[in-house]
Formats: sequence, C-alpha cells, structure tokens
Amino acid sequence: MSSYWDEVKNLEGKTLKTLDRGNKFEVHAVTNHSVIVKPLSTGKERLVPRSEIEGAYKELFSNKEITRTVIEAKHSPRNPVYVAAILAELPGVWYSIRPIHLRLKR
Repeated sequence: MSSYWDEVKNLEGKTLKTLDRGNKFEVHAVTNHSVIVKPLSTGKERLVPRSEIEGAYKELFSNKEITRTVIEAKHSPRNPVYVAAILAELPGVWYSIRPIHLRLKR
C-alpha cells in the first residue's frame, strides 16, 4: 500500500482546481519537503510546505473530516485552498463546498 505522499507525488504535472471557485493551478513539482503549485491566473509559483499538507492529512485521517477553515487556522494559513484541493484528490476523500468540508470514506 502506498503512502499518502506517494499519492501526492502522482499529482505532479497535473492541473487541479480550487474546490469552491474552480481556479486552475498546476502541481508544478513535488519534493520530499514541499509541493510547488502554479496558479494559471498568475503563473507565479507558490511553495506549500509538506508539513502543512501532512498536518491537515493527519487530522483528516484521525477525525475522518476537516474543513478549509480548520486547514487555514491550524495547518496552512497562507495556502489552505491548495491544501484542500490536493487532499481532495487523494483516494477515499470526498468533499462538499460552501463551506468546504473534506471527509474520509469509512
């Protein structure tokens, strides 16, 4: 069974959308320490530390749910929309919007 980070690595080179507004961004690169995303609207790379994604993933895994508000408050104050969109791509995760709420299938 692969780790969640292997699943994140599989997103490299793919274009994703933010969950609520549908703004497209490219997962430009995935390293052992971060994900570099590039919003198509600006073309400017943004670094999302692995620790921010990992903290949100661990909370999602243990609680079976997490909201974008919690991601922003506890894990990723600058990049919650990207963290939520990346987590939503993982196997077994589904989401709803308004508010953004990710859930792990039981």
